Amino acid sequence: MSYALSFTEQFYYPEDAEQVQTSERPTSVYQAVLSLRQEKLTEIAREVFYVDPQHLDVGMVMEKIRQTDTCTTLSPPVAVWIDEEGDFQVQVYGELLSPELSDS
Repeated sequence: MSYALSFTEQFYYPEDAEQVQTSERPTSVYQAVLSLRQEKLTEIAREVFYVDPQHLDVGMVMEKIRQTDTCTTLSPPVAVWIDEEGDFQVQVYGELLSPELSDS
């Protein structure tokens, strides 16, 4: 079962986004994208965005996540889909505030 992303803005971007560092247990979608390994980013660039990996940036991935608007789980870790098929996902371990259940 999949769900629409119905979380607070802090779930996507922490208040101090400029100071976020990579983590094995990211607490926001932004940190999860920053923490992706280069090999995975290369794969995402080619298979989701159809661009050379050097032209992919975090903002593009974040925008795609917002457009895809899907997750597989509602409790941590939340599996947030990057692409519509769910082939590429990031895991977010942050504490969620008031998720609203809605089937996708």
